Amino acid sequence: MSALVLLLTTTIASTALIHASDPMCGRARTAAPDLSCAGSGRGVALAATPEEAARLAGYARASEARFTAQFARDIAPYVVISTPPAPQRAALNAAGFTHVLPWPAPRAFDEAARRGVEEGTRRFAASQNMTPTQTEEVVARALSQIPDARAQAALDAGMVPHELGHLWFTAAFWPQRASTDADAPRHYGGPGPDWLDEAAAVVLEDEATAAQRRDQFRALMKGETVPAVDGADGGIGVSFTPAGAGPRPAALERVFYIQTRVFADYLIQTSGRPTILAEIAEALASGRSFEAWLTSQGAAHGLPTSISALQNGWSAYAAGV
Repeated sequence: MSALVLLLTTTIASTALIHASDPMCGRARTAAPDLSCAGSGRGVALAATPEEAARLAGYARASEARFTAQFARDIAPYVVISTPPAPQRAALNAAGFTHVLPWPAPRAFDEAARRGVEEGTRRFAASQNMTPTQTEEVVARALSQIPDARAQAALDAGMVPHELGHLWFTAAFWPQRASTDADAPRHYGGPGPDWLDEAAAVVLEDEATAAQRRDQFRALMKGETVPAVDGADGGIGVSFTPAGAGPRPAALERVFYIQTRVFADYLIQTSGRPTILAEIAEALASGRSFEAWLTSQGAAHGLPTSISALQNGWSAYAAGV
């Protein structure tokens, strides 16, 4: 056992030494001297502990590889920074980091979740005229259902790459619109169509998250209930929407993520081109419409040549997954 402890201690110390000598970490520490840093390739992760920084850096490094494979574009220097406290965005930008992605620390997630669950449960208990004893029992039961550290890590493994995908995609194809002042994670903040912006994010998620979305899609297509969609009745309309329709209710937004994952699969598999999303984005960034691109380039890429034909092809694919 002592030999194992020595080995683990030596490994952690060696990793910390490597990160300490990382030039990008040196730049990041000028803006956040009190945080630990881990290099992730084209960027860094900052957190309160070396272990947390290394964990976030691992997710970011994996998403870099997927972005390079799917989009074949450079990634500007970036920081994933565990919060709280709030990041010194201006200082990090000045240190040479184009993108700054704040990411709530596990403790912050847990505290916010517990606070929300407890407040909601107490409101429910009051509405049901429960006694104080009954209320405390219901609250305790509700708090016990909050995801543990393992579940939170699984969420981070998919969502850190997802949010980085939004930032990297906009900067790669619409660099004039990638403002460093408003680089906080947000959905549909770029000039590309909603479906493409979201596809660029979901294809960067880890394989476990991708597999879960595909499973959820198959369940919805069968009319089954999916907990991720707030327990709503199953069923999904496999539609393609060229432009956004404004804010969506939370449940419909989650359905949109699920459908977009499988629609991206359809485009990649039908075209046989891992970089098909990049080719579409390049055309749209040059001012062409998606329908015009389909008309001129769809057949050459194994895709339909009109939106209506694309809808038919996509519906057929979706029915067979």
